[in-house]
Amino acid sequence: MAGISSMAASENRDTPLERYMTTLELLAPHADGLTQSELERALDLPKASVNRMVHVLLDSGLIAPSPGRARAFQLGPRILHLLHGANDTSWLERISARPLQQLAAATEQSAFLARLYETEIRSVNCVAPDTTVRLHIVPGTVMPPHASASAKAILSYLPPELRDRILDAHEPEAFTSRTLTDRTELVEDIARVPERGYSIECGEHVYGLASVARPIFGPSGEVRYVVGLTGPENSILGPNKEHNLAALAEASEKLGRMLTLPMT
Repeated sequence: MAGISSMAASENRDTPLERYMTTLELLAPHADGLTQSELERALDLPKASVNRMVHVLLDSGLIAPSPGRARAFQLGPRILHLLHGANDTSWLERISARPLQQLAAATEQSAFLARLYETEIRSVNCVAPDTTVRLHIVPGTVMPPHASASAKAILSYLPPELRDRILDAHEPEAFTSRTLTDRTELVEDIARVPERGYSIECGEHVYGLASVARPIFGPSGEVRYVVGLTGPENSILGPNKEHNLAALAEASEKLGRMLTLPMT
């Protein structure tokens, strides 16, 4: 398979643990997983050895059958739980880079990934298009829950008590005359997101700019991540709005396959 090179360990590192770790490292960048035969070639190990490793990793929950590819395996819930719980988001930046690059290229707008951290919604990664004017959201930026599309998309799928706790933790600053600072109006705006399928922020944070965001669903319908677009108001919500939303939906599905993890 293209892009998979032999990762056979040197003799002084050829231990069972090293083989298991190498297998997980091989699977990590492949959202739809790898088959056992592909693992055999990449690891340069006999079929029987790889078969034993696969069964041990399956039984431990470190890998799981891939829903997107027949007879393939991907990272399982236990290893993903460790990754999602870590403060280091470098792995998220790596695996989200390609889908965000594709989204930015398709729309010529800045594409971003954001994530829920306890009572904050923070940007994780942002890819700007190859255009003269570029907007960039610095990774780690806390998104205002009352004035950002990413926050509204996440808040719309949270239990009311958690949603309110997040809103209570942040002063609703009036960034512009369009900013929703009234709690009742804001909650009504957030409640419209699931029916529409995406959230909108138009000049509520910065005049002249707009954002749209779609939730990334986990296997039980939970939402911890969102993918979005941001740029000039007319570029996001003008004549290209439907094209932008279609590209955003495709990116959401791709990222969903990569980030799938049951919430705990």
